[in-house]
This record gives sequence, structure tokens and C-alpha cells, in this order.
Amino acid sequence: MEAPTQILVVDDDPTALILMRAALQKAGFDVSTAVDGEDALRQFRESRFDMVMLDVEMPGMNGHEVCAALRAQAGELLPIVMVTGRDDVQSVDKAYRAGATDFIPKPINWALVGHRVRYLLRGYQSALDLRAAEARNAAVLKAIPDLLFELDIDGRYIDYHSPNIELLAAPVGSFIGKTVSEILPPAAAEVCMSALRVAQEKGVSTGKQFELQLAHGTFWFELSVSRKATGDGQKPHFIVLSRDITERKEAEQRFLRLAYFDTLTGLPNRQSFLERVDREIRRAQLSGHKLGVLFMDLDGFKNINDTMGHSAGDLILQWAADRLHRGLRPSDLVSRATEAGGDVELARLGGDEFTAMILDIARPEDALMVANRILHLMRRPFVLNGREVMLTTSIGIALYPQDGEDGATLLKHADTAMYHAKDSGRDNSQFYSASLTEQAMQRMELESSLRLALERREFTLVYQPQLDVAAARIKSVEALIRWMHPERGIVEPADFIPLAEENGLIIPIGLWVLRTACADAARWQRAGHGVRVAVNLSPMQFRDPNLVQNVLSVLKQTGLAAELLELEITEGAVMEDSGATLATLSALRDAGVQVALDDFGTGYSSMSYLKRMPLNNLKVDRSFVKGLPDDAENFAIVRAILSLAKSLGFSVTAEGVETPEQSQALKNLACDTLQGYYFSVPVPATDIPALLAKQWSMSAPALSLVGTHR
Repeated sequence: MEAPTQILVVDDDPTALILMRAALQKAGFDVSTAVDGEDALRQFRESRFDMVMLDVEMPGMNGHEVCAALRAQAGELLPIVMVTGRDDVQSVDKAYRAGATDFIPKPINWALVGHRVRYLLRGYQSALDLRAAEARNAAVLKAIPDLLFELDIDGRYIDYHSPNIELLAAPVGSFIGKTVSEILPPAAAEVCMSALRVAQEKGVSTGKQFELQLAHGTFWFELSVSRKATGDGQKPHFIVLSRDITERKEAEQRFLRLAYFDTLTGLPNRQSFLERVDREIRRAQLSGHKLGVLFMDLDGFKNINDTMGHSAGDLILQWAADRLHRGLRPSDLVSRATEAGGDVELARLGGDEFTAMILDIARPEDALMVANRILHLMRRPFVLNGREVMLTTSIGIALYPQDGEDGATLLKHADTAMYHAKDSGRDNSQFYSASLTEQAMQRMELESSLRLALERREFTLVYQPQLDVAAARIKSVEALIRWMHPERGIVEPADFIPLAEENGLIIPIGLWVLRTACADAARWQRAGHGVRVAVNLSPMQFRDPNLVQNVLSVLKQTGLAAELLELEITEGAVMEDSGATLATLSALRDAGVQVALDDFGTGYSSMSYLKRMPLNNLKVDRSFVKGLPDDAENFAIVRAILSLAKSLGFSVTAEGVETPEQSQALKNLACDTLQGYYFSVPVPATDIPALLAKQWSMSAPALSLVGTHR
């Protein structure tokens, strides 16, 4: 049961005391009385009172003086009510300055005085409750070891509580008014802002973590954020608790190391490796990328264990793992417990067996290159107790997706290929498919030879004549590159041009073709033969920022007139970047160089796009010429292309003309230029002048021309 409210009434008028006591007791309060100020102060010291009501005009100490003394003794919360017959502003102001909570003017309405007092006491109780709550909150804050911040929606610090200033990212006193972006590193600031956004949407956010480098080490923090109630029109505010979870993180890392890493070498174990392979396979399924798995076994390791002991064997395994780690290219990844993502990840499965995963490989020989590097690394002797220990490695290679669609299958197939490598004499690598091994080796050898072909002058050009239909004469030729390999003989462009594009050699090779073709055409020009030469550009060449400068430089060096050079580009190349494409084509056109769109009809050029392209010529792909004139569908396509070209002001060249019927059909469709084996196979530059003087008959089969170069 609650104790009744105690009120002290102070007045020198006995009648006033009796009336006030009666009114307050009727309202349910316990009342004590004092006849002057000294009596009031004495009673207040001896007893507890919840309210004091003071008459202003008293002998000795007046009400204002008593009020000031009580306020000094009781503090700011005790309700003190001045009862006064003065109602002027000056008197009221004096009462408040003395510390009064409220005043009641005389004459008093005794029926309402109880309600007035009860209202004042309610405010007093609220203030007491608030103070108690603040005390509880202060105690709670003192007990919480975590950092506590109040932020607005912009991430600006409003307030903070820091029981451990060593965990602060900035000096004490520098937070208020600044944003998290000004205090924290970018990555940590983004995590914090992300937590605020989640809390704004859902009311709370938990579990977001970030790493922070402080003066005395690296720490991890976890955020718990709740949205704080604010008034209308105010920015949202948030309470952010930032907990130091560094010890938990370190424990997780220790557990991770025990569960997923080999304790001897620090490399991932079998479980970790297989989980990583399966994760990367899922990514590869979405991206269309390929990956490779290498299975490695140390040849002769059992002999070391048997002759030198297991301690020596463990040391060799540690050195082997470290050699692999240090020997791979800088962009490769050798996964240890403290490292993250890259191109190659190693693991130790157990014993003397290691594995590697190669990410994002474009071709099988990418995996073979890594395997060959490992073979070379492991051939170097280890020095143990002054003795050289020789080891080699047998490696099996399996590729995703052709050799398996999950980690376990790829590992099993790579293991099978590794035993094939051991059966093949050890110290070598083998693909899961033996035929793939041979193909990859041939491709690598071809690429290696390609890098030397320019220096060795193994390239040559041949030219296929193009017949001007109206004049019935050869007025242009297309330059075609051939590779005279010293061992393989003639290597077709289809076999080495893709390689050159992959490794970037297409740029110097293309420049050689341009320079050689222009030099030959310039010689024909000086001999009185104004024949135009067409040179193919790969998409990589067309994107080369030095293309226009190189073309103009070659024209100047060789003396060839610009209008006698035609550059052939594919639809794919001109569609990649309309702004850059237009700039390049316009620069070439302004210089007088002719530009042809090669293999037209096989790409995706639109009418509106072609209208904006500064082109001269469209080349109909041979796939549409084949079957003319009997193939109705191809006939319709060729007729449509010719109609489109004429409407845009382009000339048209048809490739792959091999029969008189095709020749006659294209002539009837008003095609401007014809090219194909019906007129001539590609021939050396020395044979061109003779062909230029020849008058061709469109109605009779073409004569077989000198040479068999293709």
C-alpha cells in the first residue's frame, strides 16, 4: 500500500492554516503545518515532504527566503507552491526566481485547491520517474562494454557513448557533427550506411560486420541498429551498437584453419578444395567460363620417407608447398588461410598429393602452361642436411565442363590423368583425354612459332583478283596472308589468325600486311597499273587507337595513292562502339581511303545504322553466293542486299564466285564486282600485272591462271 502524500503548509495566519489543511485533507493528503519560516525549515530537515506550500508575507523569513533555502536543501525537483495575495507580474517573477514551482493567488478557491495540488504532484512524480529512468539508463550504459552511437539518416553523429576510447576510430570529441564517411574508412563506412538503410526500412538491422585498422591492431566490429522514434518533420535517427567481435573472429579463423586447412603446409585440405571447386563450377555455369583441375603427385617421395624418415619427408612437403606458392606468377593465387581470391588455388589432399584449380581459362593450353611451370619448379633439387634431394612431379589435368560437372568428378578424372602421366614416364603432364593433350601441345607449339614468324620472314602475301563487271577487267585485288612454316609447310589463316588475335600478335602482323600490300600496290601504280588493293582488318586492329595514324604513315612511306587502298572490316567490329567507329571511319574516309564492310549479311547491321556509316563498298558473303542461281532463298537475299546497297550509294562485291552460272546471275542483278575461283585463285604479286591487261568474257568459263596459291 502506497504511503499518503505528505504536504507541509507554512503560514503565520492560523485561519489560513486551518482552511488549507481541511481542503488538502479532504483531497486525501497528509498535512503538516508550520507558523513561520524557521519552523518550516526545521520540520523539513526532520521529516520527508512531497510538497511545500508557502505564504509569502510572514514575520521573520518571508516566503521567498524560505523558498530559496528549501530549494538549496531539497534540489530542483521538490514542488514548492507560493500562496500570495499579490498577482502582479513582478511578484510572480520574484517567486520563480526564488525557486518556486508554481503559485496560488489569494483569495483561494478551496474547492479547486486539491485538484491544483494533485496536478502539481503528478508533474513532480513524472520528474522523479524520469530521473530514476535516467539513472537506470546510465547504469545500463556503464555496464555495456560496446560502443554506442546515435546517427541520423545521413550517417551524421548526433551523440555517442564510449566505455573504451581505444576502440574509437577517431579522437574523443571529433565525432559530433561529422559523418561516418569522414570518420571511418570507405569499406567500413559503407557497411554502416547499409545497416542504417536496412534499419530505416525494417526498423532494425543486425549482424553487419566490418574490419577496422586501429593504432594498436586490427579489430572486427558487428553492428546492431534500431530506428529511434522522432517527431514529425525530423530526420530519422538511429541507435547504433558497435560490438568488438575480434576475439570471436580469431576463434572462427582458428576453427576454419583446423577444419579446412592442412596443418603441415598451410594449404587448403581436400574438403576445402572440393567445396571451392563446386562453388566455382556454379559460377562458371552462370558465366559460361571454364576451369581446370590439376592433380599432382611427387615422383619418388616414398623413397625419401623410407630412407630419410618421416620428419625429412614432412620438411620436403613443406618446402614443395612453399616452392609452388612462390613460383607461380604474381597474379596466381595459392590459397593459404590468410589469403583471398585469384586465378590458381592449390591444396594438399594428403601424403604427397597436391591439387590446383585454374579459374577462367580460355583454352586447354592455359592449364598446360601452369602444369609445365610446376614441372619446371619441381625439377630443382631440394637441399636437406647438405644432400641434394631430387624430385619430379606427375600431373593430371581435367577440364570443366568437358571432363566433369562437379568437383568430385573433376578430381577423379584428374587423378586418372595423373596415373597416365606416371605410366608415360613420370615428370610430365597429361590431359584426361590423350587426344586433347596432343592438340593442346600442337597449339602451344604453333603459338610459339607464330611469335617468331615475323622475325623469320615466314609470312607472304597472295592476291585474289576482283573483276569489275562493267569493264570486264581486273581493277582491284584482295591481299591474303599465308604462313610458310619451315616444318608444317603452308599454314592456313584460319589456323593461326585466331591465335594471333588471342595473344595480341594480330597488331604487328596486321601492320606488316598493310605495309607489304601497299608497297606491292605502289609498284603496280608506278608501272602504270592503278589497281586498288583490299586489306582485311581484324576487330582488334580496328579498335587500335593508332590505326588511322598507321595507315596514313604507311601510305606516305610507300607512296601509294589513298584511293587505291581499301580496308575491309567486319560488321561486328563497326557495331561495338558507334562513337569511336564513326570517328575512325570518318578519318579514313577523309584521307581518301576506301572502306568495305566484309561478309555483309552474316552480322546484325540495320538500315538506320548503315545510313550513318561512311562506307564505300559492301561485300556479299560467299555463303549467300553459294547455290546461285537455283537457291531461291539465297537469290532473294542477294537481290535484297544489292537493292539496299544501291539505295545507300554503296558499291557491292560478291565473294566466292565459282561457276559461270553464279557469275551470270550476279551480273544480271547488277553486282559491281565479282571475286572467286571462277576468275582466279589467289596469286603472287608478280602475277598480277598480267591479269590486269586481260579482257574477261562473262559468258565463257575463266581460264586457269598461273600458280596454285590459295
